[in-house]
Amino acid sequence: MEKIKALIGVLVIASGFYVAWNMIPPYFHNGQFQEELDDIVRRATYTAINDDDLKQRVVEKAKSMDIFIKDDQVTVTHTGMGLGISVKYRVHLDMLVHPTDLDFTANSLNKRI
Repeated sequence: MEKIKALIGVLVIASGFYVAWNMIPPYFHNGQFQEELDDIVRRATYTAINDDDLKQRVVEKAKSMDIFIKDDQVTVTHTGMGLGISVKYRVHLDMLVHPTDLDFTANSLNKRI
């Protein structure tokens, strides 16, 4: 009986590490992408760049970070006070027992001084 309890305990701990190993990197990459998006918006607020070039810049930056998005997932908003960009994307995780999709939204808004 003690061996079964120990085996179950080891399996629970191992499965916890497996889930963490697969779930943490997408959240980490989302945080990095959010920082890069803030930087892109900050720079684009004070330069003359059209929306299509801005979207391409965001898509290229995401691709360099292993986040695959398309132009239609990037929303550029111009207000009287500044510039905003919103990106919605999904990351698919192939877990052994249950494959899952994680939905992320990265938003950045920079107001002119």
